[in-house]
Amino acid sequence: MSEATSLYRRHRPHSFDQVVGQEHVVRTLSNAIERDQVHHAYLFVGSRGTGKTSMAKILAASLNCANGGPTLTPCGECESCLTIQAGSSVDVIEMDAASNRSVEDIRELRERVAFAPTAGNWKVYILDEAHMLTKEAWNAFLKTLEEPPPNTIFILATTEAHKVMPTIADRCQRFDFHRPSLDQLNEVVDRVATAEGIEIDQAATSMIARAASGSFRDALGTLDQLVAFSGNRVGLDQVLELLGAADADLLFGTVDAVIAADAKKVLELVDQVTASGRDPARFGHDLLDHLRILLLLRMSGEMPDTFSSTAADPARLAAQAQAIGPTHLVQTIDELADSLGAIRRGDEARLALEIALLKAARPDLDPGVGGLAKRLERLETGMPPAGDGGSPPPPVAEVPPPPEEVAEPTPAPEDVEEVVEVVAEEPVPQPPADQPPAEAAAPEAPPEPTPAPPAAAAMELDQVIQVWPAVVDAIRASGSGPAASYLEGTRPVAAEAELLTVGFPPEAAFNRRNAEKPERIAQLVEAVVEVTGWRPQVAFTDLEGDQTLSEPHAQGAQGRRMDEREFVERIKSEFNAEEVI
Repeated sequence: MSEATSLYRRHRPHSFDQVVGQEHVVRTLSNAIERDQVHHAYLFVGSRGTGKTSMAKILAASLNCANGGPTLTPCGECESCLTIQAGSSVDVIEMDAASNRSVEDIRELRERVAFAPTAGNWKVYILDEAHMLTKEAWNAFLKTLEEPPPNTIFILATTEAHKVMPTIADRCQRFDFHRPSLDQLNEVVDRVATAEGIEIDQAATSMIARAASGSFRDALGTLDQLVAFSGNRVGLDQVLELLGAADADLLFGTVDAVIAADAKKVLELVDQVTASGRDPARFGHDLLDHLRILLLLRMSGEMPDTFSSTAADPARLAAQAQAIGPTHLVQTIDELADSLGAIRRGDEARLALEIALLKAARPDLDPGVGGLAKRLERLETGMPPAGDGGSPPPPVAEVPPPPEEVAEPTPAPEDVEEVVEVVAEEPVPQPPADQPPAEAAAPEAPPEPTPAPPAAAAMELDQVIQVWPAVVDAIRASGSGPAASYLEGTRPVAAEAELLTVGFPPEAAFNRRNAEKPERIAQLVEAVVEVTGWRPQVAFTDLEGDQTLSEPHAQGAQGRRMDEREFVERIKSEFNAEEVI
């Protein structure tokens, strides 16, 4: 049985006009051949599978073709062209620098350089993975590279140009090989499939191109494997089965479950992945690519050229990108990336993936800062809290007061926004120093049912705290980055009928001076109106230490002041926190 030649070797380009992409390299080398200005040393830089070795062989064949060389179109039929393609030419020497990297190997090469070309006009030395040579080998090679014998060319190919000694790189003409686009990979796969008589769906071609990650060799290697797997008829199902890639519905469903905070559904989908025989780590990588597309769509509105079986459904992608908040999206990417790193370090793949997705879906299960950020984002966007263990108590505006606290002299308020005001009218003993004049005058006349203030006429302090990041973002979105930066680290400390008091950290005196300028205050007020509909007056004060609320304004849900113990309990309840002594 004869050995079969792989597709990428059979269909390697043999002339400049067959090269797909790398137009800048083709044009420069073509001009050099036509003008008889071929350089003695070239450095080809690029990721694997981008055509560095193929370009080196095309240059060697163009210079040594027996039918008219040097020429831009080597015949591919003469002995010189055939031996170069087969890798057996005595004038074109390929050397793997990864396994021939010592000083002795370079000394042997220097001895061979002294001999003139045998069959052709030029001797061409191709050093693959040139960055693997040792420092001593580079030093031994330096003089030969700088002043080679006549009609001798060195081509150094590397994936890591920064490891090549600067004294070597300075003596070479450098060409950077670009990663091919999806369209270019599709073109090559379609061309080879047509030449080989392979029937392949367009969806399968696109999936192969995406899975190749910018490598012609990987794309044709996958096609070769698919032909062995399913014969000359290749469809998307075969590609997904061979690559172990997750199908689009599974990826979309997983992200939908994370958005909906459906922990049960998340676990069911991971179980579905493992039950179907797919590798959980590979599913994690596919899901990470899917999330990256969502992130780029959310930030730029453009579809990226990246591997994902879901990129063929842009409408569904756009809808999902808008459904997930940016903070939640970034935190989910972080959790998933951390789990993949843990898998590489030896953690059990399924468990690591489940924990990552559960943390993403249920922020109350994550005690870290990332979970806190996601819970805050849910509060800002009005989403219900995830889970029941860490659910914060409902705001007072949504729950009617207990019967004993409804003031008998005044009827039950018709608007829930008036609950706190009505309770405040009861003759509860309060220290007179803590009662603002406006509130002290309120009990003189009971509120009239008809002229009730609109819902946005006043806000509770807890509500202002929840939306405060959105207020700062609104200032930044209006085009005033400096004004937003002055409010970094600030917190609302009091929200009264017509007055919002904002606290600054003690070390932020500079920011406070700038924020107190009239135009900055006006921007802040407009941002509050935009986010809440409430137009307050604004005052500034200093935060004492790490306090979130200043002492006179740390009031409970029913209008009374919270003591320190109640305040700590409220924070623990809101954020599922633990007290550290």
